[in-house]
Amino acid sequence: MNTLVLVADDDPFNLRLLQELCEAAGHRVMAAADGGEVLDVIARERPDLILLDVSMPVLDGFEVMRVLKADADLASIPVIVVTAAGDVDSRGQAIELGADDYVTKPFRVFEIQQRIRNALRVKAAEDEAARAREHVSGTSDPVDPLTRAGTSQQLVISLDYEFTRAERYHHELTCMVVRLQNYGDIVRSSGQEAGDGALVQLASGLRTCIRGIDHLFRSDLEEFTMLLPETGPSGADVVRERVEERAGDRSLWGAAIQPAPKLRIGQATFPSSQASDGDSLRLAALEASRRDSVDPVH
Repeated sequence: MNTLVLVADDDPFNLRLLQELCEAAGHRVMAAADGGEVLDVIARERPDLILLDVSMPVLDGFEVMRVLKADADLASIPVIVVTAAGDVDSRGQAIELGADDYVTKPFRVFEIQQRIRNALRVKAAEDEAARAREHVSGTSDPVDPLTRAGTSQQLVISLDYEFTRAERYHHELTCMVVRLQNYGDIVRSSGQEAGDGALVQLASGLRTCIRGIDHLFRSDLEEFTMLLPETGPSGADVVRERVEERAGDRSLWGAAIQPAPKLRIGQATFPSSQASDGDSLRLAALEASRRDSVDPVH
Protein backbone atom coordinates (compact mmCIF):
# COMPACT_ATOMS: atom_id res chain seq x y z
CA MET A 1 0.00 0.00 0.00
CA ASN A 2 1.22 3.50 -0.85
CA THR A 3 2.61 5.57 1.98
CA LEU A 4 0.29 8.12 3.57
CA VAL A 5 1.60 11.70 3.79
CA LEU A 6 -0.12 14.39 5.85
CA VAL A 7 0.40 17.85 4.34
CA ALA A 8 -0.23 20.88 6.58
CA ASP A 9 -0.18 24.51 5.41
CA ASP A 10 -2.59 27.39 6.02
CA ASP A 11 -2.01 28.86 2.54
CA PRO A 12 -4.54 27.17 0.17
CA PHE A 13 -2.23 27.58 -2.84
CA ASN A 14 0.76 26.04 -1.05
CA LEU A 15 -1.42 23.29 0.40
CA ARG A 16 -2.73 22.30 -3.00
CA LEU A 17 0.76 22.44 -4.51
CA LEU A 18 2.20 20.18 -1.84
CA GLN A 19 -0.69 17.76 -2.27
CA GLU A 20 -0.09 17.54 -5.99
CA LEU A 21 3.67 17.06 -5.56
CA CYS A 22 3.14 14.21 -3.11
CA GLU A 23 0.46 12.58 -5.24
CA ALA A 24 2.71 12.82 -8.28
CA ALA A 25 5.34 10.88 -6.32
CA GLY A 26 2.84 8.08 -5.69
CA HIS A 27 1.82 8.87 -2.11
CA ARG A 28 -1.66 8.98 -0.65
CA VAL A 29 -2.27 12.42 0.83
CA MET A 30 -4.31 13.92 3.66
CA ALA A 31 -4.46 17.70 4.14
CA ALA A 32 -4.75 20.06 7.11
CA ALA A 33 -5.02 23.86 7.13
CA ASP A 34 -3.90 24.52 10.71
CA GLY A 35 -2.16 22.84 13.65
CA GLY A 36 -5.35 21.85 15.41
CA GLU A 37 -6.57 20.11 12.28
CA VAL A 38 -3.25 18.26 12.02
CA LEU A 39 -3.87 16.65 15.40
CA ASP A 40 -7.50 15.89 14.52
CA VAL A 41 -6.42 14.13 11.32
CA ILE A 42 -3.72 12.11 13.11
CA ALA A 43 -6.29 10.99 15.69
CA ARG A 44 -8.33 9.44 12.87
CA GLU A 45 -5.53 7.90 10.81
CA ARG A 46 -1.80 7.77 11.46
CA PRO A 47 0.30 9.08 8.55
CA ASP A 48 3.65 7.63 7.49
CA LEU A 49 5.13 11.13 7.23
CA ILE A 50 4.08 14.72 7.97
CA LEU A 51 4.99 17.72 5.82
CA LEU A 52 4.42 20.52 8.32
CA ASP A 53 4.42 24.29 7.84
CA VAL A 54 5.81 26.03 10.93
CA SER A 55 3.59 29.14 10.59
CA MET A 56 -0.06 28.16 11.02
CA PRO A 57 -3.04 29.38 13.07
CA VAL A 58 -4.61 27.62 16.09
CA LEU A 59 -1.41 25.67 16.75
CA ASP A 60 1.79 26.48 14.89
CA GLY A 61 4.18 23.83 13.64
CA PHE A 62 6.37 24.04 16.74
CA GLU A 63 3.43 23.37 19.06
CA VAL A 64 2.37 20.44 16.91
CA MET A 65 5.93 19.07 17.10
CA ARG A 66 5.90 19.29 20.89
CA VAL A 67 2.63 17.36 21.07
CA LEU A 68 3.87 14.67 18.69
CA LYS A 69 7.23 14.14 20.39
CA ALA A 70 5.61 13.97 23.82
CA ASP A 71 3.45 11.02 22.71
CA ALA A 72 5.32 7.71 22.56
CA ASP A 73 2.93 6.38 19.91
CA LEU A 74 3.43 9.38 17.61
CA ALA A 75 7.03 10.41 18.27
CA SER A 76 8.46 8.14 15.58
CA ILE A 77 6.43 9.66 12.71
CA PRO A 78 8.94 11.44 10.43
CA VAL A 79 8.32 15.18 10.19
CA ILE A 80 9.63 17.48 7.47
CA VAL A 81 9.01 21.12 8.32
CA VAL A 82 8.30 23.85 5.79
CA THR A 83 9.88 27.27 6.40
CA ALA A 84 10.59 30.48 4.53
CA ALA A 85 13.84 30.42 2.59
CA GLY A 86 15.72 32.75 4.94
CA ASP A 87 14.20 31.61 8.23
CA VAL A 88 17.25 29.90 9.71
CA ASP A 89 16.01 30.27 13.29
CA SER A 90 12.78 28.39 12.62
CA ARG A 91 14.66 25.56 10.91
CA GLY A 92 17.01 25.27 13.86
CA GLN A 93 14.17 25.30 16.38
CA ALA A 94 12.27 22.63 14.46
CA ILE A 95 15.30 20.35 14.28
CA GLU A 96 15.84 20.77 18.03
CA LEU A 97 12.22 19.73 18.59
CA GLY A 98 12.81 16.54 16.62
CA ALA A 99 12.06 17.35 12.97
CA ASP A 100 13.78 14.96 10.59
CA ASP A 101 14.40 17.47 7.80
CA TYR A 102 13.14 20.72 6.27
CA VAL A 103 12.19 22.27 2.93
CA THR A 104 11.94 25.96 2.12
CA LYS A 105 9.58 28.19 0.17
CA PRO A 106 9.44 28.71 -2.77
CA PHE A 107 9.16 24.97 -3.31
CA ARG A 108 11.34 22.93 -5.63
CA VAL A 109 9.67 19.76 -6.85
CA PHE A 110 12.75 17.54 -6.89
CA GLU A 111 13.90 18.70 -3.45
CA ILE A 112 10.56 17.97 -1.76
CA GLN A 113 10.16 14.56 -3.34
CA GLN A 114 13.78 13.60 -2.62
CA ARG A 115 13.58 14.64 1.03
CA ILE A 116 10.34 12.70 1.49
CA ARG A 117 11.97 9.61 -0.03
CA ASN A 118 15.01 9.99 2.22
CA ALA A 119 12.91 10.39 5.39
CA LEU A 120 10.74 7.38 4.54
CA ARG A 121 13.80 5.28 3.74
CA VAL A 122 15.41 6.13 7.08
CA LYS A 123 12.15 5.34 8.91
CA ALA A 124 11.87 1.98 7.12
CA ALA A 125 15.44 1.11 8.12
CA GLU A 126 14.76 2.10 11.73
CA ASP A 127 11.57 0.01 11.81
CA GLU A 128 13.43 -3.00 10.43
CA ALA A 129 16.18 -2.53 13.01
CA ALA A 130 13.59 -2.35 15.79
CA ARG A 131 11.99 -5.60 14.59
CA ALA A 132 15.40 -7.27 14.45
CA ARG A 133 16.23 -6.00 17.94
CA GLU A 134 12.99 -7.46 19.31
CA HIS A 135 13.84 -10.78 17.68
CA VAL A 136 17.35 -10.80 19.15
CA SER A 137 16.10 -10.03 22.65
CA GLY A 138 13.00 -12.22 22.51
CA THR A 139 14.11 -15.49 20.94
CA SER A 140 14.30 -18.63 23.10
CA ASP A 141 16.74 -20.35 20.73
CA PRO A 142 20.18 -20.67 22.40
CA VAL A 143 21.83 -19.76 19.08
CA ASP A 144 21.19 -16.59 17.10
CA PRO A 145 19.80 -17.81 13.74
CA LEU A 146 21.59 -15.13 11.72
CA THR A 147 25.13 -15.12 13.14
CA ARG A 148 25.15 -18.51 14.92
CA ALA A 149 26.56 -16.79 18.00
CA GLY A 150 24.98 -17.37 21.39
CA THR A 151 21.91 -15.31 22.24
CA SER A 152 21.57 -12.61 24.88
CA GLN A 153 19.75 -15.10 27.12
CA GLN A 154 22.65 -17.52 26.85
CA LEU A 155 25.02 -14.67 27.66
CA VAL A 156 23.21 -14.08 30.96
CA ILE A 157 23.49 -17.76 31.89
CA SER A 158 27.13 -18.10 30.84
CA LEU A 159 28.16 -14.83 32.43
CA ASP A 160 26.69 -15.86 35.77
CA TYR A 161 28.39 -19.27 35.57
CA GLU A 162 31.80 -17.96 34.51
CA PHE A 163 31.80 -15.14 37.07
CA THR A 164 30.85 -17.51 39.89
CA ARG A 165 33.59 -19.89 38.79
CA ALA A 166 36.19 -17.11 38.54
CA GLU A 167 35.27 -15.80 41.97
CA ARG A 168 35.31 -19.22 43.60
CA TYR A 169 38.64 -20.37 42.15
CA HIS A 170 40.32 -16.95 42.10
CA HIS A 171 40.65 -16.93 38.32
CA GLU A 172 40.56 -13.89 36.05
CA LEU A 173 37.65 -13.35 33.65
CA THR A 174 37.40 -10.78 30.88
CA CYS A 175 34.23 -9.54 29.23
CA MET A 176 34.74 -7.78 25.89
CA VAL A 177 32.02 -5.90 23.98
CA VAL A 178 32.36 -5.25 20.23
CA ARG A 179 29.80 -2.89 18.69
CA LEU A 180 29.24 -2.28 14.97
CA GLN A 181 28.90 1.46 15.35
CA ASN A 182 27.60 2.29 11.88
CA TYR A 183 25.25 -0.67 11.36
CA GLY A 184 22.36 1.74 10.70
CA ASP A 185 24.39 3.61 8.06
CA ILE A 186 25.16 0.33 6.27
CA VAL A 187 21.47 -0.63 6.22
CA ARG A 188 20.36 2.82 5.03
CA SER A 189 23.04 2.93 2.33
CA SER A 190 23.07 -0.66 1.06
CA GLY A 191 19.96 -2.32 2.44
CA GLN A 192 19.04 -4.79 5.19
CA GLU A 193 20.75 -7.68 3.43
CA ALA A 194 24.08 -5.82 3.54
CA GLY A 195 23.59 -5.03 7.24
CA ASP A 196 22.86 -8.69 7.99
CA GLY A 197 25.89 -9.70 5.94
CA ALA A 198 28.12 -7.37 7.94
CA LEU A 199 26.93 -8.96 11.20
CA VAL A 200 27.43 -12.50 9.88
CA GLN A 201 30.95 -11.73 8.70
CA LEU A 202 31.80 -9.88 11.91
CA ALA A 203 30.69 -12.85 14.02
CA SER A 204 32.73 -15.19 11.87
CA GLY A 205 35.75 -12.91 12.09
CA LEU A 206 35.50 -12.55 15.86
CA ARG A 207 35.56 -16.34 16.26
CA THR A 208 38.99 -16.39 14.60
CA CYS A 209 40.27 -13.97 17.26
CA ILE A 210 39.39 -16.09 20.32
CA ARG A 211 40.17 -19.56 21.71
CA GLY A 212 37.97 -22.63 21.75
CA ILE A 213 37.19 -22.16 25.45
CA ASP A 214 36.03 -18.57 24.93
CA HIS A 215 32.39 -17.64 24.27
CA LEU A 216 30.82 -15.40 21.62
CA PHE A 217 27.29 -13.98 21.96
CA ARG A 218 25.14 -11.62 19.94
CA SER A 219 24.09 -9.44 22.85
CA ASP A 220 22.16 -6.79 20.91
CA LEU A 221 21.15 -5.96 17.36
CA GLU A 222 24.57 -4.62 16.33
CA GLU A 223 26.63 -5.81 19.30
CA PHE A 224 28.62 -8.89 20.28
CA THR A 225 29.97 -9.87 23.69
CA MET A 226 32.91 -12.21 24.22
CA LEU A 227 33.63 -13.98 27.51
CA LEU A 228 37.28 -14.92 27.98
CA PRO A 229 37.70 -17.29 30.96
CA GLU A 230 41.00 -17.29 32.84
CA THR A 231 42.09 -14.21 30.90
CA GLY A 232 43.54 -11.10 32.48
CA PRO A 233 44.12 -7.63 31.01
CA SER A 234 47.23 -8.61 29.05
CA GLY A 235 45.53 -11.61 27.46
CA ALA A 236 42.48 -9.47 26.66
CA ASP A 237 44.73 -6.90 25.00
CA VAL A 238 46.03 -9.65 22.69
CA VAL A 239 42.46 -10.46 21.61
CA ARG A 240 41.64 -6.79 21.13
CA GLU A 241 44.77 -6.25 19.04
CA ARG A 242 43.76 -9.17 16.81
CA VAL A 243 40.30 -7.69 16.31
CA GLU A 244 41.66 -4.21 15.57
CA GLU A 245 44.32 -5.53 13.20
CA ARG A 246 41.83 -7.62 11.23
CA ALA A 247 39.38 -4.75 11.18
CA GLY A 248 42.11 -2.47 9.88
CA ASP A 249 43.00 -4.70 6.92
CA ARG A 250 39.31 -5.66 6.47
CA SER A 251 40.03 -9.39 6.79
CA LEU A 252 37.49 -9.34 9.63
CA TRP A 253 34.65 -8.98 7.09
CA GLY A 254 35.99 -8.54 3.56
CA ALA A 255 36.07 -5.50 1.31
CA ALA A 256 32.57 -5.61 -0.17
CA ILE A 257 30.65 -3.96 2.69
CA GLN A 258 30.00 -0.24 2.21
CA PRO A 259 30.31 2.08 3.98
CA ALA A 260 33.31 0.54 5.74
CA PRO A 261 32.26 -0.95 9.10
CA LYS A 262 33.35 0.94 12.22
CA LEU A 263 33.81 -0.76 15.57
CA ARG A 264 33.77 0.32 19.20
CA ILE A 265 35.46 -2.07 21.62
CA GLY A 266 35.34 -2.14 25.41
CA GLN A 267 36.63 -4.63 27.95
CA ALA A 268 36.56 -5.23 31.69
CA THR A 269 38.36 -7.86 33.73
CA PHE A 270 37.56 -9.48 37.06
CA PRO A 271 38.94 -8.94 39.68
CA SER A 272 40.86 -5.83 38.55
CA SER A 273 37.64 -4.05 37.54
CA GLN A 274 36.20 -4.63 41.03
CA ALA A 275 32.97 -5.91 39.46
CA SER A 276 30.73 -7.52 42.06
CA ASP A 277 28.88 -9.84 39.68
CA GLY A 278 28.55 -10.80 36.03
CA ASP A 279 26.11 -8.01 35.22
CA SER A 280 28.41 -5.31 36.57
CA LEU A 281 31.37 -6.80 34.68
CA ARG A 282 29.48 -6.64 31.38
CA LEU A 283 28.19 -3.15 32.18
CA ALA A 284 31.78 -1.98 32.73
CA ALA A 285 32.78 -3.43 29.34
CA LEU A 286 29.76 -1.85 27.66
CA GLU A 287 30.52 1.57 29.14
CA ALA A 288 34.13 1.23 28.00
CA SER A 289 32.93 0.52 24.44
CA ARG A 290 30.82 3.68 24.50
CA ARG A 291 33.81 5.74 25.60
CA ASP A 292 36.06 4.21 22.98
CA SER A 293 37.16 6.99 20.64
CA VAL A 294 39.62 4.94 18.62
CA ASP A 295 38.23 3.79 15.30
CA PRO A 296 39.94 0.48 14.55
CA VAL A 297 39.03 0.70 10.85
CA HIS A 298 41.64 2.63 8.90
